[in-house]
Amino acid sequence: MSDRARIISVIPVYNGERFIRATLDSVAAQTLRPDRVIVLDDASTDDTAQLVETYEALTCELIRGEKNEGLFCNFNKALGYAEECDFLHYLCADDVLLPGFMERMIDALADAPAPSFSYCLPEFIDKDGKRLESPKPKRSQPRAVSANALLAQHSECDSLMLGGIVLKSLGQACPVAFRTDMPHAADCVFYSDLTKACEQRVAVPEVLLQVRRHPFSMTKRNEENIQSWVLDEWEAIQHAFDLMEQPCLTRWLRRQKLRCLFAARSRVKMQQMAGEKPDHVRRIYESARPKVPWLHWQLGGVTVSLRDLFFGSSLNREQWQ
Repeated sequence: MSDRARIISVIPVYNGERFIRATLDSVAAQTLRPDRVIVLDDASTDDTAQLVETYEALTCELIRGEKNEGLFCNFNKALGYAEECDFLHYLCADDVLLPGFMERMIDALADAPAPSFSYCLPEFIDKDGKRLESPKPKRSQPRAVSANALLAQHSECDSLMLGGIVLKSLGQACPVAFRTDMPHAADCVFYSDLTKACEQRVAVPEVLLQVRRHPFSMTKRNEENIQSWVLDEWEAIQHAFDLMEQPCLTRWLRRQKLRCLFAARSRVKMQQMAGEKPDHVRRIYESARPKVPWLHWQLGGVTVSLRDLFFGSSLNREQWQ
């Protein structure tokens, strides 16, 4: 008889006192609770550890690091628990699960071999839990997704969300790990590698995760590191593209599309910085412009201008405040 846990949920955290109680509340409210909830505290200097130790709705295993090693190093520690369970879930300490998350995600993997994973749709909330954006699912039942289809999604910077997947490991080690030298896009690269390494990928077309946008997040802090914010994204695009299996003509056409996409995303970043940090605009341009030919850079700019003209700018700084 196996002594593995069926479900382990791991929450890596650093200075998470603002939101971790809501995160733990969402795990406690699951219709199918994890057997173990492990909080990996990356040497927090606030009251995170005390909040976890005194939390009563769940029994949490608190593991405190002696020094701060960074987000993705801590997530790699979370992946280490794949060998101790049948299903591994990890969750950012500022995000929230909806009550049916665990049950729906694990049911979707009932017939899948290991390693496989399921993933859900996210919606976005602000620092106070107010809904900002929520998708409208087009399907109702879980479905298998090809590796190429998911890699195409990643190549367009539409990555899966940390906390939005469940890995069926059946006691096996996770086949891939997060890069620790990419502060901004390591999650996109990781999910591209995981997509390629797993036997099955199952989409659960329901909103089951709330991702919090706030001024203390890693995503927001990365705006100060132009090298990561711009060039890590370009590397993630190329990484997913290289993993795809495509005929020659299809591959050439997608390459042109991705160059235009990167140019457009870089132009939007320049828009974001124009009002308050004009020096960042120059640095973004100097980082991004050499990566794509002149024509693709211009086409990316035209795309952003047309979007702004017909649909309005998608910039919404208030979401991060």
